Amino acid sequence: MVRLLHSPASSDPFAGMNLREQLRHILPDILPDDPEEAIKGTELIRLVRLRLGDDYSDATLRYHFSILSYDSTSPIAKVDQGQGYYQRLSKPAQAHGTGRLLFGGEIEGDSVQSRFQRLLAIYERLCLLRSHYPFRLNGRASTPLDERGLWDIPDLVTAEWDLETGADEVTRFDSGMLDLRRHLGGPEVGLSGVQLKMGLTLDNYTAQFFQALSATRWTLQSELVIAEPLNDEALVDALRSLGNQFGVGISTLGINGSQLDELPTASDLRTMSAAEFEIVQGKLRIQKITVAAPRQRIDWQSLSALKKKHEAVDELVRWLSECLNRRQPEWK
Repeated sequence: MVRLLHSPASSDPFAGMNLREQLRHILPDILPDDPEEAIKGTELIRLVRLRLGDDYSDATLRYHFSILSYDSTSPIAKVDQGQGYYQRLSKPAQAHGTGRLLFGGEIEGDSVQSRFQRLLAIYERLCLLRSHYPFRLNGRASTPLDERGLWDIPDLVTAEWDLETGADEVTRFDSGMLDLRRHLGGPEVGLSGVQLKMGLTLDNYTAQFFQALSATRWTLQSELVIAEPLNDEALVDALRSLGNQFGVGISTLGINGSQLDELPTASDLRTMSAAEFEIVQGKLRIQKITVAAPRQRIDWQSLSALKKKHEAVDELVRWLSECLNRRQPEWK
């Protein structure tokens, strides 16, 4: 009797485990780390059968692959906008001490700042290409740069005006459209709040999303921009659901930490010629996940309160007034 109970356990390492537990045990040895090398479902089934045998049907295995890929604690992730599975790596949002764990590796505080500065500069240049004029709030005035972001003001605000270019090739406000907006009671400028993140995971995306929503709720539009590419289908689906529900535009630039480290400094990125910046653009793989839903009006009461609380917001208001007085946009 005793021998019968103990004999299977000694020969079968998976004895007593259900299929989900068995897959959690063996998938880390099978799945590739790189999403670019993702294994298609048919091949993954074949490799799993080499370990588990033929006790489970293809449909059962595919079902469990799918279920586990939406569990942030599981080792399997499904690629977004494609086919195949890869190994989900745990990437904590913050490490102990001055450094942070980003893109899977620990880096020092200064390196975090440099990466984030480069990210800000790249996004500012992308805004200008769309004739959206950025004004950086994070790290402006007497406030030190905080790569984690704040909960009441975004990393930057972009201003969108009706513009025209005269014979002297100088860009100015379109006076006719500006007056029409004023007479019709509409905003003379479209203000979008933008929160930048180096990367998101299934464990922290909810907090990061609602921080971005909170920080930008007083502007006409809310944007969440992520540096690194999002390959995990479960994460993209979750972000898409939140973005559509709350009207937040979500996009990724598709550039990882090591690529940012290889770029020129933030100040050099800001002063690059258009031709030089095209080379930087070539490194980006921009992905639009959701489109922002415009609000009816700016929350002037909140803006007034923030102006008193944050020197950077006070500078933003002065900048907007100066642009309107000159009837010409400026990147500061």
